[in-house]
Amino acid sequence: MVGTDDFHQKLIGKIPEAKDWRLVPVLHRTEVQPEHGLFEFDVLYNRARETIDDLDQAPDAIVGHLDFPVTALVSLLCRHYGLPGASPEAVARCEHKFWMRKLQREVMPETTPKVRALNPFSTEAQQAPPLPYTFWLKPVKAHSSKLGFKIRELFEYERALHACRQAIHFYGEPFNTFLGHLSKDAKIPKEANGNHAIAEELISEERLFTIEGFVHQGETVVYGAIETLRTGQHMSSLSSYHYPAELPDDVIEDARVIVDKVLKRIGFDSDVFNAELFLDPISNTLRLLEINPRISKSHSPLFHMVDGASNHRQAIQAALGERPKLPEGKGKDEMAAKFMVRSHEADGIVRRVPSDTEVNELRKLLPDLMVQVLIKEGARLSDLSDQDSYSYELMDIFLGGNNTEMIRDAYERCRDSLGFLIQPMPRESVR
Repeated sequence: MVGTDDFHQKLIGKIPEAKDWRLVPVLHRTEVQPEHGLFEFDVLYNRARETIDDLDQAPDAIVGHLDFPVTALVSLLCRHYGLPGASPEAVARCEHKFWMRKLQREVMPETTPKVRALNPFSTEAQQAPPLPYTFWLKPVKAHSSKLGFKIRELFEYERALHACRQAIHFYGEPFNTFLGHLSKDAKIPKEANGNHAIAEELISEERLFTIEGFVHQGETVVYGAIETLRTGQHMSSLSSYHYPAELPDDVIEDARVIVDKVLKRIGFDSDVFNAELFLDPISNTLRLLEINPRISKSHSPLFHMVDGASNHRQAIQAALGERPKLPEGKGKDEMAAKFMVRSHEADGIVRRVPSDTEVNELRKLLPDLMVQVLIKEGARLSDLSDQDSYSYELMDIFLGGNNTEMIRDAYERCRDSLGFLIQPMPRESVR
């Protein structure tokens, strides 16, 4: 298990098949997602290999549930030890935002958004925006919408370029190192590397959802659909996930077909994935946002509550070379949700966070409640790593229930009981 933590190790231990597995953590989450944001890719890769080589037996499977660098590390480790899993080249094509769109355009040109690669350090990029307003500016490689900006005017474009120049290397340099591990015939796009950004045409619609699935011997299978709700200045900050999504079967099948086309062009096989798509509820038109070569850890407790086993079950079975089992709906709840409690302050110092005692009191009423407080007292909001450009994620709340109203009422009780106190920073101190 690469880049795991106690929270997810406990979830995996509750999977029925886990009694037959020996789970070995390799690199803690804090090593692959350090608070300061800086890491060296090859240092992590070599450390992971040393840990695995020191075990008393060779691994039967290697898995992870986090975005880059974990997805990349897992692909290289599987290749090194001769284990099933998506190839490093396929993982890179999913992770590299420009490369993925380039390949997507080859199989579905009519629905692929316009994309331009740009070097935020170049004079040319600073002279004029690469697309007509309004568009999104994103790094070639990042996650959690970090350094993602909606650009509506020149001032916003200049501000976004400045932010990219300050921090794009945090993931850009390690990603370039990963790209250096790919085969010589991988055909990496010359237009963009990890320190580049992309300008992308807007494709957002009213509804956003994710399908989770796997590819086994060339067959793309979807085993779950999760609805995403958004909030914030541009409705770009994620507020909650709901499983199972209330979507018609034909919409989910259409999503599977779209993703299958792209995955086949990418060369993705023998692994799990999650893909995000926008849905126009009037025309039922689908637009693909991205494909991630991993399960979503955010969905893991939801699968546990509804199906009796987290989505790690599918990831581990795929990594063992088996055809993953489909969820069986044997959990305690009919549906489940994750709520992301956010601050939309420009910046601030956290003076109070919910206590363990407060969480435990709530568990007397809500026994299956899971809470992750993501920031400590005394911390500065802007020191949180991997945040989107318009908010800060303070706490995650996972809840199950028999219907939407039950879950919403439980969340409102939690939100009212688990309070934060944030002291705003003086304007001149805000970064």
